Amino acid sequence: HTRSSDGAGRRYVTAFREQQFLHGDASPYLVAKSTLMNQGIVVQEIQIETIRRGDLDYPLDSIALQCYAKLGGIPFVIAAPQTITHEIIIGIGSAHVKPSRFSAPERIVGITTVFNADGSYILSNTSRETDYERYPEELLRALRTCIEEVKKRNAWQVEDAIRLVFHVFKPLKDTEAEAVKQLVKGMLTEFRSVEFAFVHISEAHDWALFDTAAAGGNNQRMPSGRYLPKGRCVPHRGHAVSISTSEILLTVTGPFDLKVPTQGLPRPLLLKLHRASTFTDIDYLAGQVFRFTALSWRRFYPSSKPITILYSDLIASLLGQLRRVRNWNSDVISTNFRTKKWFL
Repeated sequence: HTRSSDGAGRRYVTAFREQQFLHGDASPYLVAKSTLMNQGIVVQEIQIETIRRGDLDYPLDSIALQCYAKLGGIPFVIAAPQTITHEIIIGIGSAHVKPSRFSAPERIVGITTVFNADGSYILSNTSRETDYERYPEELLRALRTCIEEVKKRNAWQVEDAIRLVFHVFKPLKDTEAEAVKQLVKGMLTEFRSVEFAFVHISEAHDWALFDTAAAGGNNQRMPSGRYLPKGRCVPHRGHAVSISTSEILLTVTGPFDLKVPTQGLPRPLLLKLHRASTFTDIDYLAGQVFRFTALSWRRFYPSSKPITILYSDLIASLLGQLRRVRNWNSDVISTNFRTKKWFL
């Protein structure tokens, strides 16, 4: 496990693949990341097995993209629709972190990513890592801090209309949604109108989508010698089917995204709009979720989750692991790394 510098304040950490199964102070990667981040230095890990590969085209693409984003660059955004409403998208994610390979996992909740409508960052982290039982109080605390900062940074005016879209990893209880609405309304009483949309984004459901006319992607040779097409009967990315006025299925993995013909049918995302929402255009919200799946700055190809959830999950997972490292100071996230993409 080694560390090196390029002379511009960046640190590159190389590690062996076996270290990814270690935890706490036993993990060289976590210890190195904790030490450097405590000094305000962004870190990019590269496994030595990756460096020794003969074909480095694709790994170097991702490494360069992540380094550029971590240094404050904006690789790409989306063309957001022009509206008179200030729209803010807030991602709420979670992660299961195990102290060891054989222990029961803990769920760490993070309210961590805030975006403009075009997918550009406003804040990269607005909450401490917290256990699931303390999630509601942490949600309100983080929102209060977030909205105050966004309101000042974007210079919202009294005549402006505000829309807050929440992408959440779990169905919100009525009491949680109403608590959020009352908190935000109390902070934004001077504005012309304030709209809310609470969207539960789920991969765990019983629905499946088929396209019987889809012939699939390129044929691939199997170990038996047969050639099979990838993704037969799999709908293309962006295919949506309404279930009700508040539920819609959205495909985010198409036939050309599958690795092998035997991978199986990809599961679509199920989007559920909470009944406490005051903005209820489910088609618009589904399109927004789909566009956010193509905005990951970890790789150049789309992900299976919108970055509002993906980034939140990554942050929650890393914070949960780092808190088991001796001398880790979690306050550095809300100071030196508040707007940095340190988790990519």
